Amino acid sequence: MKDKPLSMAIRAAILVAIGASPALAQDNNQSVDSSTIDDSTIEQVIVTGSRIARPNAVSVTPVTTLTAEDISLSGEPNLGDFLNTLPALRSTYSGQNSGRFIGTVGLNLLDLRGLGTARTLVLQDGRRHISSSIGTSAVDVNTIPEDLIERVDVITGGASAIYGADAVSGVVNFILKDDFEGIKLSAFGSDTERGGAETTELSLTFGQNFFDDRANISGSVQHTTRGDVYGTSRDWITKGWGTLVNPDDVDPNTGAVIPDNGVPDRIVVPDYRIPFISDNGIAFLPYGDYTFNNDGTARPVIPGDICDINGRCSGGDGYAFVGQYQMYPRMDTSNIFVKGHFDITDSMQLFGEAKYVMHEAESWGQASFSYNVYSSTNPFLDKDLSDRLVADGVPAFGMYRMHSDLGYRGNLAERETMRFVTGLKGDFGGGWSYEASVVYGEYNAEVDYVNNRYNERFAQAIDAIELDGEIVCADADARAAGCEPLNLFGYGLNADSAVDWVMLDNTGSEEKMTQTVFSGYVTGSVIDLPAGPLSVVGGLEYREETSFVDYDEVIKNGETFMNALASTEGEYDVSEAFVEVSAPLVAGLPGVENLAVDAAYRVADYSTVGTTDAWKAGVDWTITEDVRFRATTSQAVRAPNIDELFAPLGQNFFSISDPCDYRELGSAPDPELRRANCAALGLSPDYESPWNGGPTLGGFSGGNPNLIEETATTLTYGVVITPRFADSLTITVDYWDIEIEDAISSYSGQTILDKCVDGATINNAFCGNIERAANGDLVSLTSSSLNASKLTARGVDYEVRYDLALEDLFSSDVGSLSFAVQGTRLFERDDYSFQDEPDSVDPVAGELGDPKDAYNLNVSYNYGNFSMNWGHRYIGDQALYDVGMEEAEAAAPSYTGEVRYNSLRTSYLYEDKIEVYGGVNNLEDKAPPAYLSGTGGGSGMYDTMGRTYYLGMNYTF
Repeated sequence: MKDKPLSMAIRAAILVAIGASPALAQDNNQSVDSSTIDDSTIEQVIVTGSRIARPNAVSVTPVTTLTAEDISLSGEPNLGDFLNTLPALRSTYSGQNSGRFIGTVGLNLLDLRGLGTARTLVLQDGRRHISSSIGTSAVDVNTIPEDLIERVDVITGGASAIYGADAVSGVVNFILKDDFEGIKLSAFGSDTERGGAETTELSLTFGQNFFDDRANISGSVQHTTRGDVYGTSRDWITKGWGTLVNPDDVDPNTGAVIPDNGVPDRIVVPDYRIPFISDNGIAFLPYGDYTFNNDGTARPVIPGDICDINGRCSGGDGYAFVGQYQMYPRMDTSNIFVKGHFDITDSMQLFGEAKYVMHEAESWGQASFSYNVYSSTNPFLDKDLSDRLVADGVPAFGMYRMHSDLGYRGNLAERETMRFVTGLKGDFGGGWSYEASVVYGEYNAEVDYVNNRYNERFAQAIDAIELDGEIVCADADARAAGCEPLNLFGYGLNADSAVDWVMLDNTGSEEKMTQTVFSGYVTGSVIDLPAGPLSVVGGLEYREETSFVDYDEVIKNGETFMNALASTEGEYDVSEAFVEVSAPLVAGLPGVENLAVDAAYRVADYSTVGTTDAWKAGVDWTITEDVRFRATTSQAVRAPNIDELFAPLGQNFFSISDPCDYRELGSAPDPELRRANCAALGLSPDYESPWNGGPTLGGFSGGNPNLIEETATTLTYGVVITPRFADSLTITVDYWDIEIEDAISSYSGQTILDKCVDGATINNAFCGNIERAANGDLVSLTSSSLNASKLTARGVDYEVRYDLALEDLFSSDVGSLSFAVQGTRLFERDDYSFQDEPDSVDPVAGELGDPKDAYNLNVSYNYGNFSMNWGHRYIGDQALYDVGMEEAEAAAPSYTGEVRYNSLRTSYLYEDKIEVYGGVNNLEDKAPPAYLSGTGGGSGMYDTMGRTYYLGMNYTF
């Protein structure tokens, strides 16, 4: 790729800065409590959302801060799972739902506002971090060294002007401790009352100053093991809840659901089953459907107690998902981290850090399945049934079967993450300082797909004949290659050697990503304004990202049961220049204790999408010592990632119904508009599609090299109250509003077809991905990423923190209380399929996964060396249906109901060295509500562990 002038200039400037610049020897990560200092002790510190040092950690941008103590009080050994309980975050990829997609098991990715993990920027000490999700920028929280965390800053709203692309919905910044001294040994263990998720964690944290405190080296070594959890140990899974079309809502003449009659369309039933497939097989015979006992004897299928118009049932011989439901994967993580700094002079500091993380995760899920045609003379078939079929002239029959006895399918992932940082920081004198750094990250992974069925061998193995009194594979060449016949009429009837020949344990993928970042900036005061100095930051940054994933040939060729997956390789680089200013305008006036305005601008030159820019403007108005108002508006950007751009179009198959079929015209949101658009495509009103109810439609899916960047406009404003009459009381309330245009999204085949003919015209991006023959029949469609949609979100965040010394109330030292609550009220969360069509809105606020109300509460009592904490988590009522439709037509039940979780923790510190603590999470042993599994993208916010006990010890010396 050619170097553009901006790119070349920025690279050269950064390299010069890194090689020759001093740096300010100060702790940029220190948090200062303004209630405990006076003007003579004010220290300039840097908080997330700005690179300008400010007094008392004042931030124009709303920042929610979690301390190391907050993390410890949770009793949750997985940092990502803890963060996903925050009201501002969604559990899109938590530990218990990370196995929803191929290759993602064990990943813990953060998703602010539910706008997508790709739109949440994760930093460590304000610097970028290598991703662990191939082809994206999403950071696996399992790679963060938890024992050295000082605090976690969460800001919502666009921050691209400060940190660059991907900070569309916000930033999560992990701030690590500097100058740690001593040794800390920690041990932790937890177990669940219902079984599974047994956890052990051992860690060593160390630090030492050298050379008269001019140097420090610190680090941590941590190893965590967590067991898996299966649905067989959770009663809400073993009951097998599912939903059926309500038999009381079906027209007895047509069999169609009756619209708008106030009767729920669906009902919840136990023992939900799919009646046309089972672990023992469902054979479709002239005499009706048959199945097989474990020993292979045939019998008629036992029908379900209640069945709906789609053939789903409660009870009967069909397949139930209970036995193969893994709710939490096994995980094993080793994290080694070291950091240090050395004051070369009083005004120059060299700093660096290194990290190595090995993260292993293992998940097991649904077995392979298939529909196959078998000969009526198959020697494994029940002899009485075989004789009957032959006598009746039936040469073959079809059978659906889940192949659970051949082994569940597994994903075994080994992920290796390395990251190195080095740089200089210092001051020039006169209030000017400088920082320059280099960050290199590398991610490597191997993912093994266990019990991946080899389709050709499977077809050979089920085609059995009797030869010389022995049952063998019919294909002589297959026999010579080692084929052993499979008996699928029953359960567990095959030798291990026969299973091993058709089920592959050595297929998988290899993944690699790299990230290189050169950055540098200078900051200082330009001039003195009447209310204070005009502060400015100016800097340059160059970043290069690469991503590569390759699959075994049998997977790429579509020769196995799993999807045919294509290799993906891509890279991009970006050169950026940025500036930030803070101008204090007025101070010391009635009603204006202090008034300052902030502004930031960043221009970026991408090798993929060209030039983008982002900006931010804000105002910080201290009305009195008690009340401060803040507001920001910004434009943020996200360039398409490597996967969205470069994933090749691979073969795919789509189960669809042609919306221009005469039977589908009336089911559109606007039937007349659909009819007009179908006519514009050349289709008659009585057109009948060959695809409706037929085979799957072939096509392609993958990336799109023609994508452009997303653009987000964000607005925040709020108030900070720190009343003088109540020391240490802080109340913050902030409104936020995010609108993303040209949002990059991928769509299902059916969605592409529907959006094509349900748009204002057929001149849209969806119709361009559909190919029809001259007679109008569908030939193919392409599901690639598109800049077609718009996303919006609005809400209010609030936080209250208060520390109270009880001796102020009781005139004696009886300890102290600490109170903290963090919550979110969601006003709007809308998806627009067509960003220029306001009527295309799909409101999701209040639906499962996006509660309108959520908050976390912690109350701690401390007395001497003893402490006790009560934790309370609230998740508001959520709809189990599309809130765009009428509630009366939804499933029953229609809502989750409010959910509250409580926890208790106690600790005791002995001689300031040994801390022993323990606690119980989910005190009431609550199951997920409304028959939810707790493993979906939305239901993952609910606890699936049940009552959990933990015990830990810290020894510091």
